[in-house]
Formats: sequence, structure tokens, C-alpha cells
Amino acid sequence: MHSSSTAAATRRLLPVVMLDLIAFGIVLPLLPAAGARYETHAVLVGALVALDSCFAFLFAPWWGRLSDRIGRRPVILIGLAGSALGYGLFAVAPSFLVLLLSRAVTGMTSTTFGVAQAALADVTTPERRARAMGLLGAAFGVGFTVGPAIGGIAGRLDDGLPALLAAAIAAGNFLLGCVLVPETRTSLAATSAATVLPALTPAEQHERRRLLVAAFGTTFAFSVMYVIFPLWCQQALGWPRPRVSSTYAVLGLVTIIVQGRIVGRLVPRFGDGPIAAAGAICLAAGFALLPFVPMHLEAPWLTAAEVVALVTLLAIGFSLTGPALAARMSRLGPAGAQGVVLGTLASAGSMARIVGPPVIGLLTEAGGFGLAYGVAAAAALAGLIVLQGPRGAS
Repeated sequence: MHSSSTAAATRRLLPVVMLDLIAFGIVLPLLPAAGARYETHAVLVGALVALDSCFAFLFAPWWGRLSDRIGRRPVILIGLAGSALGYGLFAVAPSFLVLLLSRAVTGMTSTTFGVAQAALADVTTPERRARAMGLLGAAFGVGFTVGPAIGGIAGRLDDGLPALLAAAIAAGNFLLGCVLVPETRTSLAATSAATVLPALTPAEQHERRRLLVAAFGTTFAFSVMYVIFPLWCQQALGWPRPRVSSTYAVLGLVTIIVQGRIVGRLVPRFGDGPIAAAGAICLAAGFALLPFVPMHLEAPWLTAAEVVALVTLLAIGFSLTGPALAARMSRLGPAGAQGVVLGTLASAGSMARIVGPPVIGLLTEAGGFGLAYGVAAAAALAGLIVLQGPRGAS
């Protein structure tokens, strides 16, 4: 596992992962309006949004296990092909049923990010693993920032153009992946069911449960940013949509900087456990403070500055937690089983994204924005408490 092979694999994987996430970022804001064209029931529109995560939760460990057996490259290419097919169906969908089918396809073939994590784990030492995971996380930040921006610009030209553009990017990315994506599993012939499903000691099982709970709690907390935060900005602060969008651009930019440049330097010095705990603290503090942002009627710029400061804190928290948890989780499996190990972690995040939006929405209806933010802070704090508990594997 030389640094040169790590750098080469990273250079070849990052563009593919980034384009996949940009296409995802284009489509995500389109989902509610697309569903509303055919269906008036809010619960069904919500199901359309959540369906991708539901299937990702079910299939992520299976895809990871398959990549341990047949290699990373073919599974990533299946995921890229699935994205192209799913976004293509979304772009031409004549009915709500086809929209659901498009989301099911992208969810079932949601392999790119998790298996790319396993590919980098194949070629990195444990000490350098968090940096590699952080670079992939930075690609997520690019997708989160660039995708919606591209979709917004294209939507001004034609309502159907963003979906077509996402499908075209995904199709081109599949072709690019056929050229770039490397194979990092070098001992496929020796892989068997026994090595793909390694037996864990009781201490390792305890550590695995801790990390899965922490990943669920922090991802659940961060789901507030997708569901409630934009509504809070518009209804409580009176912000127009362009200002809310610019706040999300800050979120994406901070994610790119922290995961791309900073987390890889912090983890070797302080350890992945403390860095993940620090991220959970930032999340808990940010969500606890958001509902107390004062309205400076005579100086609205001051309100905006305080919100941006807290959003920056939240972005730092989530950017620290994700790569650190992935790096620590990767230590719980041998070189031949990184796919199933990291696929299980991805599944926990998918479950949080399924449960989080409806629960947070119900809490907001019942007790307002303050209750939703408070529960998000408590979920992040629960992740912190779990991370600070007795360790299993080291």
C-alpha cells in the first residue's frame, strides 16, 4: 500500500465519484416538484424522495459484499450504469409510477460512493485512510454545491433541461468510468465467503455497533439541513430563496475544504475517534444554537452572519465525523472485506436519511422549529456519547 498507488487510485476515482454526485445534486431539488405534477398526496411525494435511500439501505451491504468477491471496478460500473438509467427514466417519466421506478433503480444501484471508499481502503494504510475518505467526502461537497447550481441555471432555460442534463452527465460518467476506474482488489481468486464475512470478536462487534449508532445519530441530525433549515430561513427569518441557496453554497464550500484538506491532517495527529467526537460536538452545538439566532431588524446582515457562522460549524462537524467514522470502521475488516464493512456503514447512513425527514417534519408540526433543532442536537449528542463509551477494537 504505497502512497503512489493511493494517489493514482484517488486521481482516477475522484472525477467519477464527483460527476456521479453532481448528477445526484441536480436531481435532488427537482423531486418534490416532479412528484407534485402527478400526485397531490404529500405522503406519496415524500415516498418518492425517500425511495432512493430505502433501496440504498437494503442493497449497500450486498453490493459491498459482491465487490469483495468480484472486484471494485465492475460493481462501481454497475452503479454508474444504474445512475444513467435511473436519471434517464426520471427525465422522460410520463407518470408517477415511472418516477418511482427511476428512484428505485438509482437506489438499488447506489454503489459508487461506498465501493469507492472500499477501493481506497484497499490501497491505503489505516493511518492514511481518513485522508482518503475525506477526499471522497470533498467530492460529495462539490456535488452538493455544483449540482443544484447547475440545475438552477438550466431550469431557467427550460423546466425539463435539468433532468436531461443529469441523465447526460450520468451517461457520460459511465463511459468515463469504463476508462478511469481501477481495480484495487488484487487477490480475488483467494476470496471466499469466509473471508468476505469475517468473524468478529465480541470487542469488535461492540465497536461496530458503536460506530453504526454514531453514524445513524449524526446523519439523522444533519437531515434537518435538508428538511427544516430552508423552511426556517424562509418562515422565521423571512429570507428569499436565493439567500437560502447561497447559505447551502457555504455549506458545500466548507465541506470541500474540511474533508479535502483538513481532516486528513487532523486524524493522524489526534486519532479518528477524537476527531469523530469533535465533529459530533460541533453538530450538537450548532443545532442547539440555531433557534436562538436573534432577529436584528436594523442590521439584518448581522443575523445573516450569525446563521452563516452556525452553518459553518455544522458543516465542519459533519465533515469531520463522516471520514473519521469510515476510517475507524474500515479497521474492523481485513483487506478482502472492506466492501461489506463500509457498505454496512453506508446502510446506517441511508437508514438515517429515511427516518430523519419524516420524524423531523412531524416534530416541527408538533412543536415548531425549536423542537426539531433540539432533537437534532440530541441525536448528535447521542452519537457523541456512544463514541465516548468503552472501545472495542483499536
